Amino acid sequence: MKILNLIQCLNLGGMEKATYNLVYETQTKGVDWQIQSITPAGDGKNLFTSLGIIVEDNSYNGKLGYKSHFSLRKKIKKFTGDIILVTGPTLTGCWGIKDNQQKKILAIHYCHKYGNQNLLKWKLFYKYFGNDYNAIICHSPYLLEQTQELAPHLKNKLRLIENSTQIQEVSQEEKIAAKKKFNIPDKSFVIGNAGWLIERKRFDIFLKVCAKLVKDNQKLFCLIAGDGPLRKELEDLSIELGISEVVNFIGWQQNIEDFYRAIDLLLFNSNSDAFGRTVMEAMGYGIPVVASVLEGGTDSVLIHQENGYLITDHNINHLAEYCFKLMIEKDLYYQFQSASIETIYKRFNNNLYIQKYLEVFDEVLN
Repeated sequence: MKILNLIQCLNLGGMEKATYNLVYETQTKGVDWQIQSITPAGDGKNLFTSLGIIVEDNSYNGKLGYKSHFSLRKKIKKFTGDIILVTGPTLTGCWGIKDNQQKKILAIHYCHKYGNQNLLKWKLFYKYFGNDYNAIICHSPYLLEQTQELAPHLKNKLRLIENSTQIQEVSQEEKIAAKKKFNIPDKSFVIGNAGWLIERKRFDIFLKVCAKLVKDNQKLFCLIAGDGPLRKELEDLSIELGISEVVNFIGWQQNIEDFYRAIDLLLFNSNSDAFGRTVMEAMGYGIPVVASVLEGGTDSVLIHQENGYLITDHNINHLAEYCFKLMIEKDLYYQFQSASIETIYKRFNNNLYIQKYLEVFDEVLN
């Protein structure tokens, strides 16, 4: 089975890591992959080429990439395999595959509503492009519900495949080594978060909560993995809040495992997240999570007061209170740690994720 994955970009965010997971796990199950990144490939390109995958990237010039459309379309036309999997819908990508004869699958990774009071454009998108696809995969129940509302005529094509991760055991020696790698003082309690340093991800809330906690917890340390256009602004904010000496911005990490080994608590804040992959990954390491998400599907994995804390507003006082409880109440910490691992094991393990994708591949081919 030959599949071309037409993906929005190849950075190191949740969408890209989910794609890498899919490619890695199915290479030994009869799937031969090629990848076209609609935009210039980011740091994630090396992850795929290390697997021996053919990866091509493209320029993205003009509004919505219209100046690069025909060169992309030519490359897609050369593909002679079985399925084109479009990850992250873009206009130029969806136009680019319109005349191809292969079976087509669309994978939706982000919320339709964020920053968009008028959903007419998404209704038009599904009306014009929806019938091009043999199946449309939504990666959280929240996304599935949104898509059904926007495009009820596509209901029979919609499939739910929630993202997955692995349970990771971390020894005390590995944890000590990871903290040393990031210059974290001994015996520090480490709160971290990872992702794009963009407005939607609300790392400003993360810093403000940490600033509130530092006042009463001298051994607190904060770790931020990721990069983006707001990095300088956030670094300046940490100085303004008086916590720059206990905040380490470590940039994108190709080996994200050491980040998770180094932290004791994940503080995740976002205006909109279809799923919140960082939350799920932390839970797989047995790291308790405190989160505030205004809209999205994070509540499908993080259940308030059962396996962590999740609120629907960025209330700094409440977030700080929850973090503080987990810092001082060891029994609660271990309770959430155990519940997090159980959640991943039962519902979000890699075997289930891969099995469902392979079923969709077989379904569209048959």
